[in-house]
Amino acid sequence: MTRREMEGLLEAATAVYRERRADHRILPAPAWWDLPAETREELFRRQVAARALERAIHPRGWSATVQAVMARIAGG
Repeated sequence: MTRREMEGLLEAATAVYRERRADHRILPAPAWWDLPAETREELFRRQVAARALERAIHPRGWSATVQAVMARIAGG
């Protein structure tokens, strides 16, 4: 796998959006399955950094995950 391909997978797996099954179980990003095991720590670091940025720009300091949970609560 080239570095460019790996960067694309890391970027895709860092994204917040996760699909859900009919039973509401959240699924890992499809790109996660294609990442070599040795890159998963790098993915974790990127996800932590991305969530910190999300919290920094939200007026209440919420990450996108918190925003999604609160939207589900508010929506019933």
